[in-house]
Amino acid sequence: WSSDVCSSDLKIVMRWILRLLFLAVLLYAVLPYYSLYRLNHALMVDDMAQLNQYIDLEQIKESYKRGLRIEQGGGTNSFTGMLRGTANSMSALTVEQLVTVEWVRRELTGAKQGEVGGSLYDRLDHAFFEAPGKFLVRLGTLEESPSHLIFMRDGWNWRLTSIYQ
Repeated sequence: WSSDVCSSDLKIVMRWILRLLFLAVLLYAVLPYYSLYRLNHALMVDDMAQLNQYIDLEQIKESYKRGLRIEQGGGTNSFTGMLRGTANSMSALTVEQLVTVEWVRRELTGAKQGEVGGSLYDRLDHAFFEAPGKFLVRLGTLEESPSHLIFMRDGWNWRLTSIYQ
């Protein structure tokens, strides 16, 4: 009789462990959509404090700098190296000056400062995981040259880290 009780207790414990595991996976799957919802809300009400919680501005700047960087080419003379270095420095300086939270807001909503732009959901075409810690959002269809937003997990939040056109 005691082995039946032990077996019954083990089944109950295993059910609870499975339920908790299912709940954890469900919560993990829902969190990036919630962050997208909160980001959209912050964009709609023009709440800069809340925007800063869901936008990683430094990562966005770094991704643009990587995209603009001129790599080592075929020529190895000092003049082309100097030109390449100067161009990379100017590109980095331009990104630092132009990419701000307000610029990100304009890119995502199409609104000018003081205006309320459209909702992200009006143009949302795709939103799903690209990797366990990476979430991809596509605004616009593939035929109309969409914007791609990359969200990365930061603790319990998912933050916008890259914008690609």
